Amino acid sequence: MEGLRQPAFFFIFAAAALMIGLSPAFALFHLGEGSKMVTDLGLSTILTFSTLLALLTASSAITDEIEGRTAVTMLAKPLRREEFLLGKFFGVATATSALIALLAPVFLITLRGQKFMPEQDPWFCLAALCSLALALFLFGALLVLRLLFQRGLSLLLSFWLACFAGMVFLVVFLAIEKAPEASWDWQLLIGVFFICLHGWVISAAVVALATRFTLVQAAIGTGVFFIIGHVSGALVAPFRTVENTLTPVGLVLRAILPDLDQFNLTDALSLGYLDKACHISADVIAGSTLYALLYGAALLTLAAALLSKRELG
Repeated sequence: MEGLRQPAFFFIFAAAALMIGLSPAFALFHLGEGSKMVTDLGLSTILTFSTLLALLTASSAITDEIEGRTAVTMLAKPLRREEFLLGKFFGVATATSALIALLAPVFLITLRGQKFMPEQDPWFCLAALCSLALALFLFGALLVLRLLFQRGLSLLLSFWLACFAGMVFLVVFLAIEKAPEASWDWQLLIGVFFICLHGWVISAAVVALATRFTLVQAAIGTGVFFIIGHVSGALVAPFRTVENTLTPVGLVLRAILPDLDQFNLTDALSLGYLDKACHISADVIAGSTLYALLYGAALLTLAAALLSKRELG
């Protein structure tokens, strides 16, 4: 709840939604590749901003509490340090997943609007504008009720209710039109789910770094972890044999270094608009999910070991 209430969440959501919404304007400079460009920019934007939110949320949830000695009061109760870290991780991961869940409809709607011109799909623009107006009106009404009369829902609940109402209205409004079946590319939700897996691993890494370092140091460490995670395949490549198997050194590096690039389906999904559509099999989804859970658990184990040796008093 603290992560969802902080102003950074709303600023990051607004900035990411604006970038995704404006992505068709950049696609105009790539003739014949508009859908590919929107998919590239949309998925990359969601991945980048979710990583930024994980960093900011973990810093306020862990670093500030440790340095401000708030954690000492919490741990004085019958609460183990491992439970403290696990709760913080679930909080950071939930806030990150909430941001991704909010940006996913924005991404799908933007891509749908880019693929079909208004004269081909006249209801789309009207539906998008009406849903946005409804969400803004509902949020404004609840905000005025809260500020003037000190009654009604909180700012956080008002925001979520307005977003939910706008999305439901858009889905219902578009359901009555006879749009082509291909207008919604639901396979992109697999790419969004993989970004959630990426966010969970990043959240575990940020929690581990926040137990021992300041905000700036944790930010630098997260950046290094992010870069290594997306280039680890190239770092391990020299240790592959002719039969494309890993040497013992390569196996050790593969087990230690994060493999975040497997969660990035941007190229596979975007190239489907230029060539044959790429099918993401169930075993790939299951394997990546298992890897995220195991590697995240290893990072949290490391975080517990680091926090156990830190003096909080």
